[in-house]
Parts: sequence; C-alpha cells; structure tokens
Amino acid sequence: MVRWRIGLNRISTLIGDLFFSIIALLVLFYFAQTANYLELRFYLFGGSLLGLLLYLRFISRQVKWTINKILSLIAMIFESLFKAIGSIITGVARLLTCLMSFPYGVLRWLALLFFRIVEAMGKDTYSKVRTRIGKTPRE
Repeated sequence: MVRWRIGLNRISTLIGDLFFSIIALLVLFYFAQTANYLELRFYLFGGSLLGLLLYLRFISRQVKWTINKILSLIAMIFESLFKAIGSIITGVARLLTCLMSFPYGVLRWLALLFFRIVEAMGKDTYSKVRTRIGKTPRE
C-alpha cells in the first residue's frame, strides 16, 4: 500500500526490497557478531524467522497505517508550503507591479511624446520633399 502511495513501479520496488534486505542482513550480522561472535546457530535463524512471522501477523497493519498517515502528513505539509511560497511570490510580483506602474506610465508617456515629435518632423520632411518633386514626376 505504501509503494502505491509513493508511486513506485516494479523495478524501483525491486531495488527498494534489495536495499532493505541488505540493510536487514547487515543489522542481523552486527547483532550476531556482538551476541555470539558470529557463531551461526539454529536459534539465530529460528529467532529471526519467528520475529518476522510475529511482525507480519501482529504489527504489520499498524505499521502500514502509521506510515500511510505519516506520508499523508508530509504531503499535506509540502502542499501547504508550496502554496505559501506561491502566495509570497504572487504578493511580491503584485507589489512590484504597483511600485513600477508610475515609472512605467511616465516612460510610456515620454516614449509616445518622442514618437509624436519624430513623426511630426518626418511629416514635415516628407511634405517638403513632395513639393520639390511635384505631383507628376518628370520622365
């Protein structure tokens, strides 16, 4: 159930299971070394198997439920965090828009004024050239 919640496919599940098995083997190896200097006896394997079976029978459902709730809480925290960051960015953008609207308006007005002045100068030059050429050009 947790794998589907995270969105793992078969290959990533296999890699995760292998990683978990290696870690469990290392932990078992460490405890076997500290307890009886790596004397591999039947009770070591029997105890490990019994612990696994007891876990699967009695504790597995609660652990899955707890992990599912923790993942839901983490997802909710990240969603809230992303919404807060988005709201902050939107607020900063709106503040900058308000602050820059006056200088933008002034620059727009100056650009339009400059355009009209150049346009008037261009029309004046165009009309002078047109009067020199005349309405019917010579051939």
